[in-house]
Amino acid sequence: MKIDLHIHTAHGSSDALIDPDELAEIARARGLDGVCITEHGRQRTPLAAELSRRHRFPVFGGMEASCELGDILVFGVESIPRHLIAGRQIREYVLERGGVMVWAHPFRQDLSPRPWVGPLDPDLTLEKALRRPMLKLVEALEVVNGQATQADVEFAREVSRRAGLGATGGSDAHIPLEIGCCCTVFEDGVRSEEDLVRALRSGRYRAEDRRFRHGSGHAPGERL
Repeated sequence: MKIDLHIHTAHGSSDALIDPDELAEIARARGLDGVCITEHGRQRTPLAAELSRRHRFPVFGGMEASCELGDILVFGVESIPRHLIAGRQIREYVLERGGVMVWAHPFRQDLSPRPWVGPLDPDLTLEKALRRPMLKLVEALEVVNGQATQADVEFAREVSRRAGLGATGGSDAHIPLEIGCCCTVFEDGVRSEEDLVRALRSGRYRAEDRRFRHGSGHAPGERL
């Protein structure tokens, strides 16, 4: 199953322009078998189940939370209390409730930085990356992200391999054109959010970069 695990919509993310009701149809047309709405913040979207029923297409809910170590895609929990700030605290809370965490675009600020910010560590090496504490808190790394450069993708893949963590893919879509440009290919069926959590724990999946396949025509790392 091909699922885009990282999508933002106009309903829950102020910087996104994707109409939730158009999401399923666009994803289906681009050959996906499901999508996950991961709005910015600490609340799982309430729209997922209704969209799944309305469009007869798997739409799962998650969230993209932030901590001092970076951004995390969280699946399997309804919300995260705002007073839990540290990554370690979020990890404990999520684990207690049976959820999973994926490090979102782990090295983007180093290898695919915004031009107005600059790289976090311009001299990043694999050895330095493997010492980052976030690796002890997550089940997987989002090695393929819609805004990652090829160098970023290759670096993140190698870190995930050496760390023994899963490797996921997600578009990080904020506009319709980006939906499905990257995804995660699961070996097992994923029909519910419980299935999704179980699949992410299993490691039976791989990240797929589809940026020249689904029709967007934009190159890896190109800003849209």
